[in-house]
Amino acid sequence: MILELFYSYSFLVAAPPVLLDGDRKVAARLGHVTTFSQKIYSVSPVNVTLGRQTSLSMISRINLTTTDVKQTRMALKVFDSFVEAVGVTVVLSFNISSQEEFGEYQFLVTNNVMPAARRAIEIVPGGITLYTYIAFMLD
Repeated sequence: MILELFYSYSFLVAAPPVLLDGDRKVAARLGHVTTFSQKIYSVSPVNVTLGRQTSLSMISRINLTTTDVKQTRMALKVFDSFVEAVGVTVVLSFNISSQEEFGEYQFLVTNNVMPAARRAIEIVPGGITLYTYIAFMLD
């Protein structure tokens, strides 16, 4: 998914994207839409994916939908000082359709400059499911 990021001002140098203050563990319910947010700084449009290596040759990805993008002021550490910049907070949503989709993923953000920014995100079962309810009733 490509997100167009526009800023009132930004650094004039090409730089890879920067991830700030994002979720590391996301609780999801089977068959329900789940949302999570991530602050991103980039001087150019970014491509966002959520995937994991399922075998040596296969990568599993979850389809992400952008539900909200807001301009956000952020402080970026440059050497030993902080520089104020404008980035975005992006709210993404996805749907878990099977038990096998829970687990560890890499949240990957790329732009036209390498390297990509990545963060480990764990998708865990959350909320009351039919199975949880049945197990509770049997106790």
